[in-house]
Amino acid sequence: MNSLKDYSVNISEEEYHNYPAWSYSIIAKYAKEGFSAMKTLHDKVTPTPSMEFGSLFDAILTHGRQVENEYVVCDITVPDAEKKALDYIASRTDKPHAKLDELSPDDLMQYCDECQYQGRWGYDARLKHLLPFSKYYDMKMSGKAIVSKADWDDAIQMATIFRKDPYLSTLFGTKNTKDVEYLYQTKFIEDYVLENSGRTVKVKIMPDLLVVNHKDKTVQPVDLKTSTVPGWGFKDNFLKYRYDIQAHVYSDILAIIMCKNEDYREYTILPYLFTDISRSDMVPVTYRYPQFDPSQIDGLSFKDYKYKGWEELLDEIITYEETEATVPSYIVTDGPNDLLDILNK
Repeated sequence: MNSLKDYSVNISEEEYHNYPAWSYSIIAKYAKEGFSAMKTLHDKVTPTPSMEFGSLFDAILTHGRQVENEYVVCDITVPDAEKKALDYIASRTDKPHAKLDELSPDDLMQYCDECQYQGRWGYDARLKHLLPFSKYYDMKMSGKAIVSKADWDDAIQMATIFRKDPYLSTLFGTKNTKDVEYLYQTKFIEDYVLENSGRTVKVKIMPDLLVVNHKDKTVQPVDLKTSTVPGWGFKDNFLKYRYDIQAHVYSDILAIIMCKNEDYREYTILPYLFTDISRSDMVPVTYRYPQFDPSQIDGLSFKDYKYKGWEELLDEIITYEETEATVPSYIVTDGPNDLLDILNK
């Protein structure tokens, strides 16, 4: 039989992120910020240091030795002004194999002028202050992501904890057998019909891990989270970042793909698992979210709280975009608005 991976798209992570399809991150941004997010909904997100560390840890845990081709450890401290200049020079030069002092004086001066590095200095002075950090420049030109030794060491330690943990070492397995496959960061792009509006939308997903059990005919989706708070406090981040939307979007798209392919029609998608670990205590905790529970199908519900589901949210987004809305749907501009009614929404 075919692997579930055979129904994925074979593109790079960069191509995936640039692909024009709806994603969990876009829908979750709207869910968190509401109508105010509309103007920046499709803007490229600049990774924060915590996001970059999360990507590093994820790569170390899931990419194997390939991670050495993706990251390089920088053990030197580069002052902000020189770092900014070297980053800019590396992005501008068309001589990828040239050392810093091999760039022509004209090119170096032009790049330094463009990034406003020490505008009163001449070529010799600028080069003199940049050369001590040429090792950083060489790393930048390698095309690999640069990480600090502290980040690298912490990520390695966390990955070691996962590999030694009796439960997690099995969940985040690496050796495929005839009975079990471990699919890491497999990319899928699929058409999906929104039930309420009948719109057909293109949606993309990239689960951190799918454990496909061919013996039991199950698919276990798993997402790896890193946070600044201990893993035992994950519930707050679950709500803050609307991870319920991720579980529903990913599972719904997987269900479409599996239903279309005879090999997987009888397979069951298991409740979504989130494994969270923090650098603060390095104690991983795993949580189960029952995304197919009837009480959760139309959106996250617990106690007296009710959150909209991803389909309803996406319909709102598309409607706002199609109508070029300037105010939320509950606001009128051709007469007065009832404040108490709005406050009670």
